[in-house]
Amino acid sequence: PVANPIETINALMKEHKLNATDLGKILNLSKGTISKMLNYKKGLSKETIRILATHFKLNQEVFNQPYKLENDIKRKFVDAAVMNTKKRIKNSKQLA
Repeated sequence: PVANPIETINALMKEHKLNATDLGKILNLSKGTISKMLNYKKGLSKETIRILATHFKLNQEVFNQPYKLENDIKRKFVDAAVMNTKKRIKNSKQLA
């Protein structure tokens, strides 16, 4: 079976003897952001996917696959698309 992008990154980090700080330098991201990505709390951006593919000399498709995030906010929603719905404003006078 094909590994999800995070499993792939972890395997590549192990193979190349990289830690989160090293990966942060490669991606120009903080150690905290790297930690969130590796713990399924933050998705991979297009730029991150491009840099990973270039650095490890792999096709971008390896990193551009769907996988589930375990974000506390989104955990209660069945569909993450619900997160993008607009909130209703009770008083239309607030807009003026």
